Amino acid sequence: MLDFRKLVVKYLKDAIQRIENDDCELSDDEVMDILKIVAHRPLSKEQACNFLNLSRSRFDDLVRTKKLPRGKKRVGFKELYWYEDELNLCRINK
Repeated sequence: MLDFRKLVVKYLKDAIQRIENDDCELSDDEVMDILKIVAHRPLSKEQACNFLNLSRSRFDDLVRTKKLPRGKKRVGFKELYWYEDELNLCRINK
């Protein structure tokens, strides 16, 4: 059976080496896709509020008015979560 973690590590190391050597064949879109995968980190509501420097009530208002994405659910957990990169895009697009 393939060890997918080792395969991912191999491809990321190879991409890093090519980027550092200015021999990168990746387009800007491909680099952004890699960045999204690497930076796709779940945050609790409290962490999301701290990340955006917002109070909980202001955060809820922005979610209600659809200026921020709705939280996602995980099986077995009551608390919602948000992805840091998605929140960062909302902050940039304001």
